[in-house]
Amino acid sequence: MTHNTPTPDTDYNKVGRQWLRFILGILALFIGSLVYLLDRPADSVLLISKSISLFDNHALLFGAIGQHLPTFSHPFAFILITAALMNSVKQSAYFSICFIWLVIDSVFEIAQNETINQYLATYIPPLFTDLPLMSHLQNYFINGHYDPFDLLSILAGVIAAYIVLLTTEKIKP
Repeated sequence: MTHNTPTPDTDYNKVGRQWLRFILGILALFIGSLVYLLDRPADSVLLISKSISLFDNHALLFGAIGQHLPTFSHPFAFILITAALMNSVKQSAYFSICFIWLVIDSVFEIAQNETINQYLATYIPPLFTDLPLMSHLQNYFINGHYDPFDLLSILAGVIAAYIVLLTTEKIKP
């Protein structure tokens, strides 16, 4: 009869790490959403109606950092949430998860470039504009504002998330 010796990384530790990453990801999404709720006019935000917007043009809570915090927090949050939801993700997969979210967020940012967004908006088939998500996507491309500094904040969010993944891999919750 063989006895299984517990490995240093028990299932309890893995579950604890998954929950920690998930909670950190949700927290980052919440903070990024606060920028839209508090510092941006409701008519410029997809999911915030005027009735719940707390925007006051004279008192911006997040100040200048609020211009780029959402583009930092989005990939940061979704990388952590993705890693948390993937049950048996190995440390070697962290780079791939980070790279995929870097590409997704960067493509959406670049798509807001004036030349590109007009092209995309023209070619989103009119058939799809009756679908709520597609009309919002078209509005995103047309009304969005491309900012190269947002690409830097996306990259910073990806790097920060990668560091958090590596760091939380070492801790024993």
